[in-house]
Amino acid sequence: MFIQSKADPNFVMIDRICDIQSNAIKGIKTFSGAPAYLGIEACAQVGAFHVRFNIGFCRHVFLINVKGYTFCPEDNLHGAFVITGRCRSHSSDAFLYDIQITNNKATINKGEFLFGVADYDERFDQSQLTQHYQSIFYDLCDSELKRPKSKGSMSLPE
Repeated sequence: MFIQSKADPNFVMIDRICDIQSNAIKGIKTFSGAPAYLGIEACAQVGAFHVRFNIGFCRHVFLINVKGYTFCPEDNLHGAFVITGRCRSHSSDAFLYDIQITNNKATINKGEFLFGVADYDERFDQSQLTQHYQSIFYDLCDSELKRPKSKGSMSLPE
């Protein structure tokens, strides 16, 4: 079962992925009067897509915790923002990221995001979710990026 936003039936909070490497990802999101809390959702989606890509879309990814998140000083987000995430550490079942949102002036929001991964099961249908997330991911990738090939397992440089 998918929880869908009335404003966006796909509930994708990022506009595109403009760079991806083994331990980092960069995305773009343009907000138009969005509540500041949607910045957290955009950060979480960028990080989750990076984890999914690096594990080959073969397991379910979910947000466990957000720590030390600083909110935008404004009530609403306006304009284009760059969202960058860097994997600080990981195990086979957990991934810790530093993720931040910047505009052309300064860092607006940042925090630590902890993601968990679990095998697909009767609650999370692998055939549906793997195809769903791969399709969204590759649609979001900039045309300048070569279509990255998922690795099936993650190995980050030390």
